Amino acid sequence: MTNPKFTEFMQELEREAKAEGPAAVEELETFRSYFRLAREVADARKSKGLSQQQLAEKCGLNQSEISDIERGGANPTFRTLQSVARQLDLRIGLLPARPTRMAARTKTSPPHNARATGAGGRQHRRRR
Repeated sequence: MTNPKFTEFMQELEREAKAEGPAAVEELETFRSYFRLAREVADARKSKGLSQQQLAEKCGLNQSEISDIERGGANPTFRTLQSVARQLDLRIGLLPARPTRMAARTKTSPPHNARATGAGGRQHRRRR
């Protein structure tokens, strides 16, 4: 469940970014991407029952590097991300762009036959 204060904070950031223009909106999306990646790494690690230290050892990294990635405070190299992903039985790839909450209000939805990637990289048909 999302914290209501955090939700309000993010809504305020969205309003400010829109008011400042496209560069600010892009910066906010970059911010979101860092934290989305951080959350996904932490969730995957926890689902494997690994501590940060255990994951770090498997990857040949320091525990602090895993911590930095998981809190969104790192800018890891592709090699580091690949190592972490491999140890979590994941792979790195580009996903089709989805309308964000901010853009969804101004753009149309994807076609009904669009496919979304689910857990484990499986493709799911969108329901009509």
